[in-house]
Amino acid sequence: MKPFDVIIVGGGIIGAVTACELRKAGLSVAVLDKGAPGEEASLAAVGVLAPHAGPHLQTPFVHFLRENLSVYPGFIREIEEETGMNTEFCPSGLLYLAFDEEGEKELEERHGWQVQAGVKVEWLSGDEIRAREPWVGKDVRKGVYFSEDCHVDNVKLMGAVLKRAEKLGVVFFPRTAALKIIIEDGKVRGLETSGGKFETSAVVDAAGAWANFDASLPFDIPVKPSRGQILTFKHDVPLFKHMIHLRGTYLVNRSDGRLLVGTTVESAGYNKDVTAKGLNKLSEGLLKVNPELAFLKFAEAWAGLRPRSRDSQPMIGKTPVDGLFLAAGHFRNGVLAAPLTARVLLEIMEGKNPSFDITPFDPARFKKKPAAFSRKRSN
Repeated sequence: MKPFDVIIVGGGIIGAVTACELRKAGLSVAVLDKGAPGEEASLAAVGVLAPHAGPHLQTPFVHFLRENLSVYPGFIREIEEETGMNTEFCPSGLLYLAFDEEGEKELEERHGWQVQAGVKVEWLSGDEIRAREPWVGKDVRKGVYFSEDCHVDNVKLMGAVLKRAEKLGVVFFPRTAALKIIIEDGKVRGLETSGGKFETSAVVDAAGAWANFDASLPFDIPVKPSRGQILTFKHDVPLFKHMIHLRGTYLVNRSDGRLLVGTTVESAGYNKDVTAKGLNKLSEGLLKVNPELAFLKFAEAWAGLRPRSRDSQPMIGKTPVDGLFLAAGHFRNGVLAAPLTARVLLEIMEGKNPSFDITPFDPARFKKKPAAFSRKRSN
């Protein structure tokens, strides 16, 4: 087998979009995945593109996500035009609900700094919310509306990205697990995998919750899985025009009427079981929005493993090993963060200054290899 210019470990949304960008730049690219490309966190997500409902304060990661959101319409348009596939990208906006005094206070704080940051945000009374969304119940007291937030059918998006990558000439090696990065004189020379050795001078580790697959590396990649469970309910037509968010729960409608309710955040190792506790939490969130939604029929439930770093921030860029790059630890925002992550990785690999300052996401912030970190298991 001839060498590849770049080998990407991980065929999820981050790895596949990065592969497209590198291939468009004329590089020969292979993508290795331990299973089928895209079958892990990228397919298990809800497809929420909502940076404004996340962290409570301005952070570099929030700015990074907002920049991704600004380029998303063009990103989607390019993919759909090249593949002829519909990703169901929807600029629906998001309603963040408050049910009590504590919730109102939290929203007031969020609203305050976001107005100062130039975010398009609107403060609404409960009655104003119900006028827009009749299926929001009477217990909702206040809320804020983020008109810029969007969602996409992540399953359809993943399929379109993979088709685009194949059309561009990216070579996929499914069911090929990366085992060890071959390093000689401090430089990447290839990969040892379950399917044999691959020769390359550049590796991008985009392996999600499995990013720390090579324990022999001279630096730390502190990424662990964070389980997220999701419920889906049947309905003939969409109940909500907007995404609905309350603390710990999202409600997102698909065009066929399905209502997705997500998602838990659990430290359960590599366990993707759907649990009674998780289902109960999500059902409680749904019925808190409106107890009358109890009529909805259950369709299915699943769980995925999101890659969470030690500080819940991504690791993007060069590593101490020449030729080894990271695109890992995006936690709950891999689908949203894919366009800009891919762009800056290409810029770095071409020796250019990144068009977005990713200094806060430098993998070098985890120089040492401390004892494995853990979080209290919640389920």
